Amino acid sequence: MSKTRKIDAQAMGHNGPIDFEVHVDENQVTDLEIKQHSETPGIFEQVADKLRTNVLENQSFEVDAISGATVMSEAILKSADQAVKKEGIQLTDQTKEQKQVKEEVQADVVVIGGGEAGLVAAAKVLAAGKKVVLLEKNGYLGGATILNGSNVTATGSKTAKNIFGEKAKEDSPERLVEDVRNESLQTNDDSLTKVMTENIGEAIDFISDFADLKYVKAQTQTPEHSIDRQIELPSSSSYELIKKVSEAFMQKGGQIFLDARVEHILQEEDDKVTGVVAEGHHRTLTVHADAVILSTGGYGANLEMRGKESQGLNYYGPQTSTGDAYQFLAPLDLQTKNIGWYKVYPHGVEVEPGIAKLTTYASKKATDMGAIYVNREGHRIVNESDVYAKLRNAVLEQTDKVAFLVMDKRTWKEFYHLLVLHDFTEKEIQQYFANDGKKSPVFVHGSLKEVAQKAGIDAENLQNTLNNYEKYTAQGKDEEFGRAPEFLHSYESNELYVVEQKDRFATTLGGFVTDTDLKLQTKNGKKISNVWGAGEVIGGANGHDSMPSMMNTWSISSGFVAASNALLQLK
Repeated sequence: MSKTRKIDAQAMGHNGPIDFEVHVDENQVTDLEIKQHSETPGIFEQVADKLRTNVLENQSFEVDAISGATVMSEAILKSADQAVKKEGIQLTDQTKEQKQVKEEVQADVVVIGGGEAGLVAAAKVLAAGKKVVLLEKNGYLGGATILNGSNVTATGSKTAKNIFGEKAKEDSPERLVEDVRNESLQTNDDSLTKVMTENIGEAIDFISDFADLKYVKAQTQTPEHSIDRQIELPSSSSYELIKKVSEAFMQKGGQIFLDARVEHILQEEDDKVTGVVAEGHHRTLTVHADAVILSTGGYGANLEMRGKESQGLNYYGPQTSTGDAYQFLAPLDLQTKNIGWYKVYPHGVEVEPGIAKLTTYASKKATDMGAIYVNREGHRIVNESDVYAKLRNAVLEQTDKVAFLVMDKRTWKEFYHLLVLHDFTEKEIQQYFANDGKKSPVFVHGSLKEVAQKAGIDAENLQNTLNNYEKYTAQGKDEEFGRAPEFLHSYESNELYVVEQKDRFATTLGGFVTDTDLKLQTKNGKKISNVWGAGEVIGGANGHDSMPSMMNTWSISSGFVAASNALLQLK
């Protein structure tokens, strides 16, 4: 009688260690069971599932890494192989030789990019009865969207009426446009902003019906919006949208090719694009199509494309945001604008040089409980409960572009809980403290004198700052920054916790130039007749800055509009 052996293994992922078990029965792998990890859930779930399938089918760890997650998947495969060999187990290798194959597909529309914008566009085309093929260069879906929350605006939708009731009537596309103008300091392209605001309602209702998405009122209605209009999915994660929309798309006859990196386009003499060629591990795929929708995302991970504005900022987006379209569409000589614009957020810690992890949920909770932001001189720098843009700018104004979040032990407990809930592990937080402030990210605790010394903050000024803050708390009035009384809370212990905070970005706000029809334009102003853009690859709708929820709003609305316009031309 056979007995399954469970062999412990550990691999180092992007965010920390991945603990898993290899189940072996009579020299056959029967399972790869993940026990603990701190990777982005939406990406990891897809990668781990695909690795497991490939290993079980081939009975070997000599299988392909997953595109877009090469380092992580190779680490898992290597660790599993070493763990099994250490136990003296020799697997019965069933790997079949895989040759590079060539495949051709005909479609009405090809959508390039499997993030939010691409999936919405593909779903809209499919719902109209057209044949659509979606290409994604990674071995998983989601793009940059998968790192986001699911919060989006619902202006003008039936969904908003169901959620907000009569209050939904107070909102309008015009009101949302005005909010965008205010937040971006009038740097937005009004024509594209109107495309976004006038279509998001219909787009949200469409995709909700298509994939049975059950939006609810977002837990946080941020002050940048002049009215409650933000909604989110019950999981609060955009992975819920990616998963449900892709599943519905395939169930309804849509076709998705993963590991399909577009390398070049096919075109006629008049610049009309007739198809694309995509390369994968074992396949060269040529897709012939009457229309192309480009939703390839941003270029934040491409150091050569990033401008001076990104200097001193930490990047926390996917390393796969490499601006591929700017290379494979080079023959079209397309016009771009605002390539040096980025959506910069506060609430980040630098976990590797130039690489950040977000602490938004934890940091917001801490300031709600009374935590303050100080600079290296020990002075407060901002109204900690103001809009994110004000906090972001205050950090950027510091000579070293660093701020320190100072909290008491009561607040730290809540802060810690939310860190662990959102992609940090207990082990890595312990390591941050063990560094004793000697390297980023700075996590220190102790008396005021101790934390100041470890973090490199002026202790005397910090003491004066806290004394003044206690006075403001007692009188219910912040004389320095006008912080609302409900966020003024006295520190309840002499033990302080200090966490370094740096600004971060994931989203690029520049991109290709389009008119309101979202057709791409050449540098001489000519429109490409059958290529539409959607999502982050198109710049302008949100200007130099975007309010919370607005990048998802642009992705969903632009994907919907690009597909609608392509369908009109295909008739």
